[in-house]
Amino acid sequence: MATLHQLNAPHKLANCLKLLAATDCLLLIESAVVLAVNTTFLQQLPSSVKVLALSSDLQARGLLAACPTTIKVISDTQWVVATLEADRVCSW
Repeated sequence: MATLHQLNAPHKLANCLKLLAATDCLLLIESAVVLAVNTTFLQQLPSSVKVLALSSDLQARGLLAACPTTIKVISDTQWVVATLEADRVCSW
């Protein structure tokens, strides 16, 4: 994995997209998980970008069941593993 982009707010997406490469991974955390249920969100990303969403943040906002299968829902432990596997981590 090249860069793991950790996005914590929807309004930061535009800046993140400027640096998001096709080989990167985007993790939605905190209030950014609302993007998971936004129908146009995935269309803005390069098709090869892997999108993850933090399970606890989805659940806290009542969005867990509505999260599309194209977004991988991960636990806090899986988040730690993803940061260790990434070449770089960028927090937005």
